[in-house]
Amino acid sequence: TASLRADGSTRFGENNKYGYFPSFAAGWNIAQESFLQDSAIVNSLKLRASWGETGNQEVQNKITQASYALSAADGYYLYDDLGLVNGVSIGRTPNPDLKWEVVTQYNVGLDFSLWNDKLYGTFDYFNKTTTDAILNIPSPALSPTNTVWVNIDGKIVNSGFEFMLGSKIIDTEDFSWNLDVNGATLKNVVKDLPVSEILSGAISGPGQSGVLANIYKSGYAAGSFYLLEHTGFDENGANIYKDQNGDDVIDNSDRIIIEGAIPTFNFGLNSQMRYKAFDFSFSIIGQTGGYLLNNTNLNALNINNLASDRNTLVEYVDSGANQANAPQISTLYLEKSDFLRLNTARIGYNLKIDGVKWLQGLNIYVTGQNLFTITKYSGYDPLINSPKSSGGNQSIGIDYTSYPTSRTYLIGATLKI
Repeated sequence: TASLRADGSTRFGENNKYGYFPSFAAGWNIAQESFLQDSAIVNSLKLRASWGETGNQEVQNKITQASYALSAADGYYLYDDLGLVNGVSIGRTPNPDLKWEVVTQYNVGLDFSLWNDKLYGTFDYFNKTTTDAILNIPSPALSPTNTVWVNIDGKIVNSGFEFMLGSKIIDTEDFSWNLDVNGATLKNVVKDLPVSEILSGAISGPGQSGVLANIYKSGYAAGSFYLLEHTGFDENGANIYKDQNGDDVIDNSDRIIIEGAIPTFNFGLNSQMRYKAFDFSFSIIGQTGGYLLNNTNLNALNINNLASDRNTLVEYVDSGANQANAPQISTLYLEKSDFLRLNTARIGYNLKIDGVKWLQGLNIYVTGQNLFTITKYSGYDPLINSPKSSGGNQSIGIDYTSYPTSRTYLIGATLKI
C-alpha cells in the first residue's frame, strides 16, 4: 500500500504553510506459502516493512510573526523636548520560511502465531528521525532579538526494538488464562546540531533564576542533564563538587552531561483469567534506565529548611549536610526513575438474566487503578515530567511539585443486550 498526505497549517510561515508526506507498507504472508500451508505448528507468520513521513505542527502560535512591545515613556522626546513618548522594541524576530517538522520512520517487523494460537507475538525494529526540528536558537549577529525560531539542520534520532509475546496458557470450558508481556528499548541521540548546544529545563528555587538543567548537544540524548557532580560533604558538612577541569574553581565549566532523562526500556505484563462466572485481570507496567532531577527536593525540602520552620528530608539531615549550603543543581538531586507498578486490577462476576428478552447478561465488576508502585525514587511519582521549558525548547526529566497519579477505585456494571 502507498499514500500521499497533504497538510496545511497557519502556524507556519507564509512560504511554507503546506507539507506533503508520503508513506508505503509491504508484507509477506509466509504462512500461506506452500512449504507452511499444512504446518501443524505455524498458524500465521507475516514479515512486514513500512516507511513514511509525518509532519509535526505542535509549536507555539504566531512564532513566525514579529512581535512588538511599547517601552516605558522615559527616553524619547518629540518636538518640544518636554513630552516623553513611548518607544517600540522588537520582542520576536519574524521567520516567514518556518516549515513543518518532518518525522521519518521505518519499521521492520514479524508477526506470528503457533500451536493454534497457544503462543503468539510480534517483534519490531523502528527508526524514527526528526528533521527540520523547530527550535528557538541564538540569533545571528545584528539580529534585533537574542533568539529566533528556525528549522535546524540537525536530527533527533529514536531507534529501538519492540516486542510482545502472548500465550493462551489454559483454555477450558470452566477456566481460561491468557498472559502477555511486552517491552520496548529506546536509544535517543541528537545529531549535527548547527549550534554547540541548546539549554532548557528551568530550575525553580532560591538562587536558581536563569539556571537550566537540560542540554541538547550533538552526540548525546535529547534533554540530557547538565549538572555539577556532587561527591559528598566535607568535615564541616559543606558540599563537595568534582573539579572537572582542575582549575580549583567550581563553576559552570565543571558541569557534566549525564544521559538518562529518557528511560531506555519500558515493559508491561497483562493477565486475563476466567473461572466459571468470575473474571480477573491485571496489568503491570515499569521502566528502567532513566533518571529524574528532583527539583522539589532542591527547592522545598533541602537542608536549609532546618534554619526555619519548614520541612526537610531525613536523608539530608543524616548526611551531615551544613544548613549554610546553597542549593545548586547537581547529581545530589538526580535519582533513578526505575519503577514497577500494578497499574490496573479488575474482578468481575457474570450474572445470567432469565426472563428479560432484551438483556442477555450482566457483569458486575470492581476495578482499581495505580494500586501500588515499587521504586527507589523519593518523589511522589517516578512517571512524571514537569513542564519546565525555556525559550520554548522542551524540558525532560524534571520533577517540580508535580501532582502524582491518583489511585482510583471503580465499581460498575456492564449490560449485554
